[in-house]
Amino acid sequence: MINPVYLRTFVHLAQTRHFTHTAQQLHMTQPGVSQHIQKLEAQLGTALLDRQGKSFELTQAGELLCEYASQQADAESELLSAIAQDDEQSGECRLACSGSMAMLLYPQLLSLQARYPGLKMSVEAAPNAAIAERVRNRESDIGLITQPVHDPEMLQEKVGADRLCLVLPADVAADWDSLMALGFINHPDGHHYAIQVLEANFAEDFKGMQSVPQSGYINQLSQILLPVSRGLGFTVIPKSSLDVCPFGDMIRTARLATATDESVYLITRKHRNLPLRYQPIRALIREQLRTVPAEDDASG
Repeated sequence: MINPVYLRTFVHLAQTRHFTHTAQQLHMTQPGVSQHIQKLEAQLGTALLDRQGKSFELTQAGELLCEYASQQADAESELLSAIAQDDEQSGECRLACSGSMAMLLYPQLLSLQARYPGLKMSVEAAPNAAIAERVRNRESDIGLITQPVHDPEMLQEKVGADRLCLVLPADVAADWDSLMALGFINHPDGHHYAIQVLEANFAEDFKGMQSVPQSGYINQLSQILLPVSRGLGFTVIPKSSLDVCPFGDMIRTARLATATDESVYLITRKHRNLPLRYQPIRALIREQLRTVPAEDDASG
């Protein structure tokens, strides 16, 4: 690492082109300036000055070192400016969450960005484990997960809940025999969601997902309800996903005896103080998740 004190002396000398003037500016002696330059040359293993009597010119190495010092000064200036300008209206905002949560939150985040053009929204859709890993590796600053993490380096807080909905074709009854006749439309989180809902509402009949016929699988969140809308099966998805699906009267949500909500946790690194721009984002998340659980619309 280049000694910053010696580098500062060299930069002043390169600007003044005079040892005495440099010494005066830095409140040093002239031999002290010479000593700093000699030590810097020894550290770099090359001459920085082409001495010609009492005058000198910079060598090629000296010119390169001046350019390096200028770049360092610019970078430091930008850093200090960014720190001084930490506010709610500028900077990159990096969020990781599930695909369904992204569908719910992303339009609201874009509205926030439209209001404050200095913000840059970066949203990564991923499973729970990958979300936690991204936050742990500083790839995302905040994450939204539905399973608590047990990591001493992470902070987590419950910020809301997402209702799990049993969705079926509009003309099918929500009894066990009708569901089994249809079969289950699976998706990456399908079994995880279905087990919670089916155990809570069909305890006498449900014997595990191995006993539920599967009539299809799709890993595209926006397409999960397509086979349901065509009468080919039932599925279980969060209400945040249901709210943005376009199938209208072709599907319905069963009114269940026992509602099932999945808690949503916001996670951050324990020793990471988030910039001010995340404050309105956290408030937006809490507001959106507070309004997600609601009474089911359909009967049956």
